[in-house]
Parts: sequence; structure tokens; C-alpha cells
Amino acid sequence: MFKTHQIDEHIPSAYGMTVSDLNNNGHKDIIVGSTGISMIAIYEGPTFQKRIVSESHPGTIGLATHDLTGNGHKDIIAGSGFGRKQRNIQEYLHWFEASDNGQSWTQHFIEWVPYLHRIVLVHINNQPLLFVATLQGAGSGFNEFDAPGALWCYRMSSDPNQPWEKQLIDGQLHLNHGFSVCDVDNDGRPDLLIGARDGLIWYEPPQGDPFTNPWHKHTISDRESSETYAVDLDGDGINEILSVESWHGNELVWYKSTGDLRSSSWERHLIDDTLNRGHSLWGGDINNDGAVEIISGYNGTGTKLNIYHPKNLDQNQWHKEQIDEGIGMGQMEVTDLNNNGHLDITATGMSTGNVRWYENVS
Repeated sequence: MFKTHQIDEHIPSAYGMTVSDLNNNGHKDIIVGSTGISMIAIYEGPTFQKRIVSESHPGTIGLATHDLTGNGHKDIIAGSGFGRKQRNIQEYLHWFEASDNGQSWTQHFIEWVPYLHRIVLVHINNQPLLFVATLQGAGSGFNEFDAPGALWCYRMSSDPNQPWEKQLIDGQLHLNHGFSVCDVDNDGRPDLLIGARDGLIWYEPPQGDPFTNPWHKHTISDRESSETYAVDLDGDGINEILSVESWHGNELVWYKSTGDLRSSSWERHLIDDTLNRGHSLWGGDINNDGAVEIISGYNGTGTKLNIYHPKNLDQNQWHKEQIDEGIGMGQMEVTDLNNNGHLDITATGMSTGNVRWYENVS
């Protein structure tokens, strides 16, 4: 079903990743950051030849792209400075300006963001907004999670070298880890899903300006969550919520609403309890068979990337198929990487030090 392609087998602690056509040649590129060495690299499609953006910024854990300058070339936004084993520097948000020919990059600092862990760029009401999630609060000690992390929204200035405006969406998120963008309620607007020690949380955008107006917060489950995703598993037109539990946990689960998405309870269903440091999560019909598959993996001993096929959803029966055992999951993106009309998987190996893509040959 999937053919494994090794893009880079020698990039320690490959973590931050995004997929985007940076040079406007019609082929998607893979942008990767390392938390083990100071490296941000582009693997240019369709051959995925490696090109270095920077070797001056350690701990790049989050990446996004957007044409900030309006010159027709996408720039790179990065969250760097992250380190789990030692804390030499504080995390920070910055961006790399693409030259007119897209062959060189100029770094611009935005601001210090202690314990920055996730960044996502989202267009809401035709407005590009950058959402930044922090793992814990600045008052925490190293690898302590008593001080809550936060979810921030940034609005870029027409001059990206000027200070970026920001608004706090939620400042009370303990062990704030998982972050996905999905249309939970199918209203045509992107929602935010957070997995934290406080639970599995859905943030619904306001009807007005999503930057200035408060977001609506809904708790789907108060169980500690590590990864999140929303998809309609059973085809009834209402999304279910996927989660890896607890933090870096061993359980892959899904939740079904018992009524109103915003006020009713959600039923929890366990799919797999054999993950070892579960990381990354996606759901969708990847093989065009009319059923929704789930893709998830882990980066602990055993290092697996698996796909789960529904056998009998009413009985919560699933068939697990291994895609790869040589990838210790960091981040994952599911997209048509080679423009052949089929969804592929791109992944970074945090514990295996590699970047791979899995061609959908189903």
C-alpha cells in the first residue's frame, strides 16, 4: 500500500516539519528542523535534494510557511531554541525571508516565547493568523509542568519586520502538547484542537474577527491528551475526535458525541493500547475505499508508524497494519506529495534521526 522513500537518514532528532511549494515550481518541498543539531533544511521536490536554510538555530521544533513580504515567494516561520535534555537558550519565534530567486534566506527575529512547542498558520475569514502553543509556563522549572502553557494568536504586520500583534486565547493549559487544525463542526471554518493535561479541548472561532474577539472553548474529554484530530469516522456527517492518551502515551482512542457537539458528553472508544510514546495522528480515507483510516505512530522503543483500518466500527473493531518500523515519529503530514492524485505520508523521525515519505501505491 505504501512504498517507503528515504529522504535523509542522517539528521539527528528531526522534528519540526511542514510541506509547501516554496519555489513555485509545482512540486511540494519538505521543510525540516532538528532539535538535536542547529539545522533547518529544505528537501526540494520532486527529487528532494537537500538545501540548508540555516545552521545557526538549534532546537527547531515548529515550522510554517507564508509569503510575508508579498514578493510571490513563501517565507519560512520557525519556532526554535527548544531542548528537552538541557536548557541553554530560551525558545523564540523567528522567520526567514526568501530572496527573489528563492535561493537564499535572511533571518528575522520576532520575539522570545518560553517553552514554545507548536506553531500553525491558519487562514480564517481570509486572514492569515499564526497560532503558537507553549508546552508549559515560564515559571516552571526544567521538565516541570506546574505552570500552565498558553495558546497565542499572532497577526502579521504589513511590514513583517515591525512587531507582530498577539492575543492570548488561553493561558491555562498544563502540559500543552497536541495541536491540530480541523473543522470540528463542519461549518466551513477551521477550529483548533488542543491536547493537554487538562484534557482534549476544542477552540471554536468567533463569528467576528478571530484575532480581536474571544474564542469559544469546549472540553471534549478531561483525560490527559497528547495528540488530536477530527474526522467523520462513521459517515454520519458528524465528526469524531481522535486522541493519543496520555502525554506521549500508549493509547489511541476516538470519541463520539452523544448529542450536541458543544454541550453533550462524548463516548470514548479504545483502538490500541500498545503505543510506546505515541506521537502524530491523522484520519481520512487515504486509499479511496470509502472508509476512514487512522494513521499514528510512536517514537519509543520499537518505533512504529501504523495505519488502522475499520473492520466493524459499531463493534469498535480495527485492523492494524504496519507502515514502517524505522521511523520514531516526530511530526507527520498527509498530502499528495508527488501530484498523482493520491495522498502520501511525510514524516520526521525524532528518535531515529531521519526524514521519510511513504508513497501511496494502493
